[in-house]
Amino acid sequence: MKSIFVNVRGLFVFHFILAFLILGCSKNNGSGDNGPGNGKGDDEPDLPQVELVNGNNVYGYILDEANNPIANVVVTDGYTVVKTDNKGVYQFKKDNNAKFVHYSTPAEYEIAVESSNRKAPLFYKTLNTSNNPQQHNFTLNKRTTVDKNFVLFGLGDPQVASQAEVGRFTEETLIDVTTELATISQPVIGISLGDVVADNASLLNTMKIRLGSTAMPVFTTIGNHDKFSSGTVKTNEVFENVFGPTNYSFSMGDVHFVCLDNVVFSNTSDYSMGISQEQIHWMEQDLSHVPKDKMLIVYYHMPLRGTNFSTRTQFFNLIKDFKTVHLMSGHTHYAENYIHSVSGKEIYEHVHAATCGAWWKSTINGDGTPNGYMIFQIEGTTIKDWIYKPTKLPRDFQFRLHWGDMSFGGQYGYFTYGQPGNTLIANVWNADPAWKVEVYMDGAKLGDMTLTTSSPLNQDAWSKGYHLGVLNRNPSNYSTTTRHLYTYRIDNPNSTLRVVVTDRFGRTYEQNHVDIVTELSSAAGY
Repeated sequence: MKSIFVNVRGLFVFHFILAFLILGCSKNNGSGDNGPGNGKGDDEPDLPQVELVNGNNVYGYILDEANNPIANVVVTDGYTVVKTDNKGVYQFKKDNNAKFVHYSTPAEYEIAVESSNRKAPLFYKTLNTSNNPQQHNFTLNKRTTVDKNFVLFGLGDPQVASQAEVGRFTEETLIDVTTELATISQPVIGISLGDVVADNASLLNTMKIRLGSTAMPVFTTIGNHDKFSSGTVKTNEVFENVFGPTNYSFSMGDVHFVCLDNVVFSNTSDYSMGISQEQIHWMEQDLSHVPKDKMLIVYYHMPLRGTNFSTRTQFFNLIKDFKTVHLMSGHTHYAENYIHSVSGKEIYEHVHAATCGAWWKSTINGDGTPNGYMIFQIEGTTIKDWIYKPTKLPRDFQFRLHWGDMSFGGQYGYFTYGQPGNTLIANVWNADPAWKVEVYMDGAKLGDMTLTTSSPLNQDAWSKGYHLGVLNRNPSNYSTTTRHLYTYRIDNPNSTLRVVVTDRFGRTYEQNHVDIVTELSSAAGY
């Protein structure tokens, strides 16, 4: 067994040795203001020598704020996964393709962020390209209590293309998020589900600042519009230079989170959904350190529902045995709740509508869902509650009503649901099979509205009327799939008409005949 001994004190006494070993000298605190650095900081304690074995060339200490070692912290370069020993030491041989060393934040420790007013998670250091030994230490701050109950915000597709759209994201989405955060007393974290920008690399750092400006740390996911050309194919490099690793994990309470990059480009324009064999291998190692009685939340950009990627069976075999499993995605610019059945286990996939809606051209997504985001209430190993929060609108605005023969549009065309005039349409964007949509008239229940997904009720005529008929947008992008239109035919409707929607948690939302939407002004602006 070949061994290499590295004496930390010696490295700092003899600066010429430091140069030859290409060890960085920036601060090594996981929450440093200057971003991820390399090597040992000047203000760190002198640490015992580390014996590097089997050709390992990446090593370091993970300590608490009192410089005590932390054992059993998972550390990785995205290929190999190891744990710290009882001295807080980790080591491994880095993969030639590795760019970062990063740890999986244990539930007992706080999520490290760049600074108090820039809460971008900072759990990684950049590796140098040398194969010489390199040291990367991390300091974690222990939580005073491990709260099993916390709140998760899910933000789909900000997808900003310009400073004006950054302004809308800031003034509309983030102000709305900030208002919600002010009402929450529990710990809160957020995940942004890809397409942070819309093919504009110059806005990545701006968006990192904006996402880090709220009272919660927001973890980011890479999307297809966050990848940029490098020769003959789009790659992650530019995004990673700003946000860090694109495959990583962390724990909070009784929940283990895994983020995956599942966008695969074959050239500079064509892409598909996929999870590589290397990612499966990394994920298998990561999950081997997580007890099966925990909840697992896996999040990524492109939805898994309806796909047949090559590692699909392996992926679901890795996740199915955890006590509770939820999947979270974005990409579609429409809302969908999909339940996978895997070996008799139900795995819920939350396909998030976009915070930008239909690419910031209106206040809605292509399926009529308002611009907005999800809020999940987590208790132990259960998501006890979730709700879609429409931006700048009340929480209880959960559906929209139309008549079936209404025509919506402008100078570029008109669109209709193609139903009789006495057919009521309810667009219930966050519905799933556990929801009820009921119609009342004269105080008596008439019946339950029926989910209808066949043409022409697989698209929202109201949304198309604005985006296509008024704005003349491209039909291939704005004729969006809609899977949450409910219908009910009413004989002789009158002014006592009332629709009651009950979500899976027993909350009710009501609208009546005066709420039926007949024109497009609320799609155009607030």
